[in-house]
Amino acid sequence: MIRKCDNGDIEKVLEYIDRDYGKCLYMYIDIKKYGMNTDFFTVWLCEDKDGKPEAVVSGYHTGMQIFSRDNEFDKESVSGLILNNTPTMVAGMKDTIDLIKAFFSGYSEECGSVGKLAEIKAVPAPGAYSSGDGEIREIVDLISKDDELGGPYRYEDLLSQFTERRKEGFGRNYILRNTDNALIGHAATYAELSDLAVISGVITAPEFRGKGYSEGILAALCEALIRESKDVFSYYYIEAAERMHKGVGFETIGEWSKLVKDEKD
Repeated sequence: MIRKCDNGDIEKVLEYIDRDYGKCLYMYIDIKKYGMNTDFFTVWLCEDKDGKPEAVVSGYHTGMQIFSRDNEFDKESVSGLILNNTPTMVAGMKDTIDLIKAFFSGYSEECGSVGKLAEIKAVPAPGAYSSGDGEIREIVDLISKDDELGGPYRYEDLLSQFTERRKEGFGRNYILRNTDNALIGHAATYAELSDLAVISGVITAPEFRGKGYSEGILAALCEALIRESKDVFSYYYIEAAERMHKGVGFETIGEWSKLVKDEKD
């Protein structure tokens, strides 16, 4: 049985996720931040005949996420629920996505990994610092010119997201400049709670690449988060990003997958 949750289900859902929140980070963070149902965030619980949870599905705007501990759930029913909401993206641990992806014609799969910081191995970049509000547009300029990081976003949307995250204490931006005040690189938290953070937006300006700056900036951001006793996570999709994260001290906790709706011509 699949049912839409309300705030009375928060404890049950979080108890089911438990310490596996690293396998459904944005779902977990959104539940903690927004509760169960808003105009833009909804949670469904898949239960067996005795009311035992088998899977959790969440929808945030046009994206959806699925989490299942044992992958013992009704694949067709859960896939039908997700497809009825016409998401542009569906994400989850790869072993779970593998069970439902056959239902998603018109979607392409992108695979990567989820990593958790075990220890800081790299030397934090001297001079890396938490940026001010007046530097955000310059950061967005850098990211928006990169197809991988900036491609999925419109410029003004990315600027708005960074601004709102900072205002709400939900994210921060770390940058490094050279002696001429040129922006060398950037790393950010795209979501934070009191006990965890998710890192993204790690980028070095093209003219400064190949010198280890990204690793140093990421290490500086991680050092600040560790001082605040946060668990630190990140996603990486290419081999170079995986090497960089492991050089800083991340360990892979599992394979991650996204089903992205194909654009129509």
